[in-house]
Amino acid sequence: MKKYLLLTLAVSVAAAAAAAPLRQPNPIRQHGKEEGMILDLNKITLGTLNDVEEKKQYLSTVQLEKQRIQNYMLRQVYENAYTLYRRGDYQRAQEMAQTILSIDPNFTQASTLAKQASHMGAYGTTSEAEVIEAKFQEANRMYDSGRLVEANEKLDEILTIQPHNSKALSWKKRIDKDIAQEYSRRGNVAYDQQDYQRALDNWYNALLIRKDDPALVNKIAQTENLLRKQQVKEAMEEAMNYYNQGRFVESYSVFERITKIQPGDTRVQKYMSQLKDEIAQTYFTAGNKSYSAQKYDSAISYWTNAKKWGADSAYMDRLIKKARNAKEEALRRKQEAMRKAAEAAEKKAEEEAQIDEPIETVTVEGDGLAPLGTGGAAGGAVLGPDGNVVTQGIGAAAGRVSAEASAASRQKYIEGLDAFNQDDYERARAAWIVAKQLDPGNTDADLGLRKVEELTGIR
Repeated sequence: MKKYLLLTLAVSVAAAAAAAPLRQPNPIRQHGKEEGMILDLNKITLGTLNDVEEKKQYLSTVQLEKQRIQNYMLRQVYENAYTLYRRGDYQRAQEMAQTILSIDPNFTQASTLAKQASHMGAYGTTSEAEVIEAKFQEANRMYDSGRLVEANEKLDEILTIQPHNSKALSWKKRIDKDIAQEYSRRGNVAYDQQDYQRALDNWYNALLIRKDDPALVNKIAQTENLLRKQQVKEAMEEAMNYYNQGRFVESYSVFERITKIQPGDTRVQKYMSQLKDEIAQTYFTAGNKSYSAQKYDSAISYWTNAKKWGADSAYMDRLIKKARNAKEEALRRKQEAMRKAAEAAEKKAEEEAQIDEPIETVTVEGDGLAPLGTGGAAGGAVLGPDGNVVTQGIGAAAGRVSAEASAASRQKYIEGLDAFNQDDYERARAAWIVAKQLDPGNTDADLGLRKVEELTGIR
């Protein structure tokens, strides 16, 4: 949109110039004008820039150049709009001023010109003197009420319409002097209160008006030095407070801030060097403790930070590699243990399922063997497949479970074992209780429950 408007402005300026020679062109450089205004982006690439900061700086420079070009064009258009206004072509002057404002709403001169051109188009040229006089009266009222900045802005409006109005120029010079004195007074008050930053803000505002005041420049330089000392003192207290609390990283950050306020301070550099050693040692010690506790990820993180803070890189790299290997080995052992436990559980389930299969038996009629129990020979003796006598008491029959229940019990035991290996003792305990309910003779579940009880104290 802005490109379109700028093109429209360029066309308007060209049309105005073609219609009538409004004014003599300003002298311009005969060589290198375009090169001075526009960067040839087709010939410059970002590939030769070394880092992100350089690219950002380059792009910022490009943006500033674009802004400078835009300001230059708008200024040229404004000068032509003002010429149209002086020639009495109020409608075209207003249109051009409004176009400028659509691109840069903060162009105050264009805003004033647009309003004045609109007024003159409605009421005629004879009312310009009345408008100027009304603005003078308004500026005078503002000045009498102490509103110096607003009075100054009103004079700027008069000078936009009549740039060489001697009365407005004289008043403006007087008001500028008064504004500078007020800023200087406020700066003195702030300085007496040791609010050096506020004092400098006011004195710099005064310096914008009193550019050749050596006393003010000297006062600013002395106060800048006092402000730096004050900031360094406060930052040193903050850094030492962090240090005493054991917050070494925060303390180091404050010292870095001090180096930006007062570069080259050897005392601060010494503190920073000592802090780096202490921070590196703290991370190194924390890494050792984590490694001993088999917390390998934490150990790696601590040792990596120790390296960033100046610890021996080669030694830290060896420790980090050692922790990674230990982590992989621990994971491998855990997976192997789980695999063996699952295989053992499956094998035991298969063995129990075979025991629970129906036993082929034969009944031996009385052949001279001693009666078994109270059944005697009439009841017969039960022989297993190997020819041995199988006892069939009431208690044995009652203690036997089905193959399905035994297999389900083994499955629950495996679930509990998996949860136990993940340190989820509550889920492991719940699974093993179900395993016991399915098969009261599941001794592995008994052992697991006792282990959970030892670790957690839960029965």
